[in-house]
Amino acid sequence: MNILIGLLSLVIGAFISFYVFNKKLLNSREENIQLKATLEEKEKSFVEKSKFVDQLKSQVNHDFKALASDILKNDRDKLKIDNSDLLTPLQTQLKGFRDRIETITKEQIEERTSLKEQIKSLHEANRETQQSAQNLTNALTYDNKLQGDWGEEILSSLLSSYGFQEGIEFDLQKQYKSETGEKFKPDVILHLPEGKDVVIDSKVSLKDYVDYVADQTNEEALKKHIASIDNQIKNISIKEYENLEGVRSLDFIFVFIPIEGALLLALQHKHSLFDDALKKNIMLVSPSMLSMSLKTVNFMWQTDKQNKNADEIARQAGKMYDKLAGFFSDLDKIESQLDKTKEGFSDARKKLQTGPGNLIGRAEKLKALGVKSNKDISE
Repeated sequence: MNILIGLLSLVIGAFISFYVFNKKLLNSREENIQLKATLEEKEKSFVEKSKFVDQLKSQVNHDFKALASDILKNDRDKLKIDNSDLLTPLQTQLKGFRDRIETITKEQIEERTSLKEQIKSLHEANRETQQSAQNLTNALTYDNKLQGDWGEEILSSLLSSYGFQEGIEFDLQKQYKSETGEKFKPDVILHLPEGKDVVIDSKVSLKDYVDYVADQTNEEALKKHIASIDNQIKNISIKEYENLEGVRSLDFIFVFIPIEGALLLALQHKHSLFDDALKKNIMLVSPSMLSMSLKTVNFMWQTDKQNKNADEIARQAGKMYDKLAGFFSDLDKIESQLDKTKEGFSDARKKLQTGPGNLIGRAEKLKALGVKSNKDISE
């Protein structure tokens, strides 16, 4: 029984489901028919719109081509007119530019010609300058007197550059006598503080040095240059400048070589040259080496002046203290005298007015006795 009821329920459910499904299917078919009709209408409308767009594009292309043709025609005509307006000023400018180029070219040719003349003159002046320089070199090389004057001038300029004054800190070519009465003229006597002196000699021949510089294969000139310095060392040592009257020389003498390279060349090829000179109490110096010594001497003078100033300040301070002490002593004396004067004044006042038997008291008594007077002492 239960099975029969279950089967019946199943059949009824299946029938109901079929009915509902069939109903939906019919509805779907109707909707599909409607959608198909709508789609056909839209397709037809799209085709019509596409035809319209194609016609519109064709018309636009036609109109654009016509318009472009008109514009090109108008621009072509206008361009002819504009080109005429533009080319005329341009041609004028080109003509002016061409004229300017021709003018500049002409000026450049004239300037080049003038420059050639100036260069020619410059070459001539340079040749004359070189000749003058060569003449000066020859004079300095072969004229011993002129060479000596030149070395002394360099030495004097170097001394002046450090603030040394001729006649004060140094003397040039001043004549001195030796102990034997022989006369000497050292090139420079450089004075030091405390009365010391430095003798500087600059009489060194540079002829062979110049010859060697001109031809560095000239070994003979090099040997002569070194020998020239050696000879000068010997000559200076013989003169005994340290024994000159009025000169308190240090234990060594400077031999000044005015060209830096001349001394360096000699020292490079004869290493013992410097020591050989020192053994004779002679120091070889170039401008740079002498400058270091002059700096030291300048410092010594400054220190000496400062010390002298300090001594003078101390001396003046001592005098001022003595004056101040004397002033206080005088004040004490004045005070003592004032005290004595005050005592004398007090004694006189007592005799006149306040002391027993004072003069004013007696005068008043006389007045009381009938002495006539026009004034009153109390007034």
